[in-house]
Amino acid sequence: MYSSNDGKFESKPMNATTDLATVNRLARVIEDQEARRLGIPVTSARQRIAARLGIATSALENYRRLRSKIVPHWLMNRIHAEFIAVLQSEIQRLEHEIQIARQTGMDHRDHDLAKAQTQLEAAKQILEGK
Repeated sequence: MYSSNDGKFESKPMNATTDLATVNRLARVIEDQEARRLGIPVTSARQRIAARLGIATSALENYRRLRSKIVPHWLMNRIHAEFIAVLQSEIQRLEHEIQIARQTGMDHRDHDLAKAQTQLEAAKQILEGK
């Protein structure tokens, strides 16, 4: 799947290799973000995410390590939905950090504020499909 400029998802030819690579990339982002957000090891985050996705922890680890051959369509949809939820959560966190920084009088040229704004824009562009 890919997103056109208007934000709508369209189908494009996919195969098992691209599906597996996509799941691998998204699973890494989701697990790493969950671990960072909660301050827990990635293995603990993997257990929580696998439960939300409705799969075994070992299955998610196999996808992350590229040990599987196919990705069921229902699982791909759940992983996409989880990835979108993670991005939306990150956007909210960054917007909150930026708001707090501005309220405390931080200069807009400050490195940390600029970094947060850049990350926010990148996350929004991913959601918009650009």
